[in-house]
Amino acid sequence: MRPLLNPAPPWSLERSACVILWHGCMESDRVNIEANGIDPTLGRVNADFGRGFYTTTVERQARQWAWQRLLLWQENPTDVAFRNRPVVLRFRVPRYGRKGRLRGLDRLSSLHFVLGKNDNDDYWSFVQHCRQSTSESIHTHGRPPKGWYDMVAGPVAAFWQQRVTMEGADQVSFHTLNGTAILNELIEISRNGPTNDYSWDSVLF
Repeated sequence: MRPLLNPAPPWSLERSACVILWHGCMESDRVNIEANGIDPTLGRVNADFGRGFYTTTVERQARQWAWQRLLLWQENPTDVAFRNRPVVLRFRVPRYGRKGRLRGLDRLSSLHFVLGKNDNDDYWSFVQHCRQSTSESIHTHGRPPKGWYDMVAGPVAAFWQQRVTMEGADQVSFHTLNGTAILNELIEISRNGPTNDYSWDSVLF
């Protein structure tokens, strides 16, 4: 077999068992999340996959989201006494449930989009449906009986009205309390001391 020109790290049991998800936000968001848990109903109603809590497998993307979140806040700061800064949260999420406390992604009702090409009608129908939500008319996913998938994964729309996705980006969003419970459990475990399951870091460029 020919040697790989650009070899990736070896596939291992650890990589098989867990996926690393990143969330970009502000320091004030982190404080609230760690104190009260993640609430998917606080998310923007007209995001790509609807109201929820958004993460990504791409760390640099989460860092960009953190800066964007801070810049928006600076336009109309809600608490000028709080010295906000951009941060990223890191979740080491089990792909499947384990005995004991840890839940797994395999327990969630989920929807996955692999491609975001212009002619992928399934993906763009879903994104345009969710993007046209308003505070008066929030569009659910339409999944019976509750209307929401626990988790949705797929490309990031750069220009949703023109069917253009962002190259080299992805998003994994959680839309129900059943979905965010997986992340909240990792935060809860970290209360007993530093852990590899949940951590955060300031964003510096």
